[in-house]
Amino acid sequence: MLPYPSSSEFPAALKARREFLGLSRSALARAANIHVVMPRRYEEPDCGEFARPRADSTWLALNKALGYEVPNEILAALAQDDPVNTADTCGGREPQNVIRGLTLAEAKAGLAATFGVSIECIEITIRG
Repeated sequence: MLPYPSSSEFPAALKARREFLGLSRSALARAANIHVVMPRRYEEPDCGEFARPRADSTWLALNKALGYEVPNEILAALAQDDPVNTADTCGGREPQNVIRGLTLAEAKAGLAATFGVSIECIEITIRG
C-alpha cells in the first residue's frame, strides 16, 4: 500500500511502484481515472505544481491502479469521514503553502498506514 498522502515518503513510493510496474505517468493516470498531469504533480515535491491526492478518492484509486489493496479498516475509517469543506480558491487545487486540516479518521488512517499497525492501535490526544 502507498504511504498516506501527507507522508513525506508518498511521492517517492508512488514513483517507485509506478516504475516497478513499467507504467508511464499517463498510463497510471488512465488506470486511476485522474487527469494526465497529476502523477507528475504527486511524484515531484520540488515542482511548483506539487500536489497531494485526496485520501478518500484519488489515493484509493492510485493504490488500486498500482495493484495494492487497502485494508478494510482504513477504507471504513475513510468512509466515515465527512468531506472537508475545501473552497475552490485556486482553480480546483489547493493554494500553495496552505495546510489542509485532517479529520481524526484521516489522521488515524495515515498513521496506521505509515507505521504498519491497525487503526485500533492509534490513539490521538489533542492538547490545547
